[in-house]
Amino acid sequence: MFNDLPAPERSGIMKDKLEAYTQEVLRFRKALNLTSISDASVFDRRFVQPSVALKDWMPERGRLLDIGSGMGVPGIPLLIAKPQLQGVLVERRKKRAEFLRHLGRVLELNMEVYDADINDLPSLSVDVCVARAVTNVKGLLDMCSPHVNSKAIAVFPVPRDQPSVNVDGWVLNDLGGVDAIEEQQVQCYSWLK
Repeated sequence: MFNDLPAPERSGIMKDKLEAYTQEVLRFRKALNLTSISDASVFDRRFVQPSVALKDWMPERGRLLDIGSGMGVPGIPLLIAKPQLQGVLVERRKKRAEFLRHLGRVLELNMEVYDADINDLPSLSVDVCVARAVTNVKGLLDMCSPHVNSKAIAVFPVPRDQPSVNVDGWVLNDLGGVDAIEEQQVQCYSWLK
């Protein structure tokens, strides 16, 4: 299995899959209106690396929910970086959801994709929630609440000036000063119910 491989080999596989992911997004970017970025290094710096940076807050195993996956960030890079996580990607736009399924096949990722509104789905029983640019943090936590297992976490990259929020059932974790990924901070909430 992936984790049984020596560290350099794991790193090489991860790098190859992240590059393949970037190339697929850039290949389909115009047809699906995924991004205006056409340069792989810019895409990597702006989307892939900040997504991979979230892995430090992820468990080794469990179910990861990415709400409003769009072109797959942060979910796809996280599933590449943490291959023992099972992905649950929710994207209501059908063409983008089909693109995510395509990525899952091409990159051989352990994931399922729902082309629906997160609020219309039955509980997805997840352990980690992530999202990028879907709505405000309170709205995201409200969306996550019906879908989380006990002791779940929600990890969101947010603007540096974004204050934490209070949402029933969730408490902000103290990250001990570790907060930066580029122009953003990471807010990590724990589910208490």
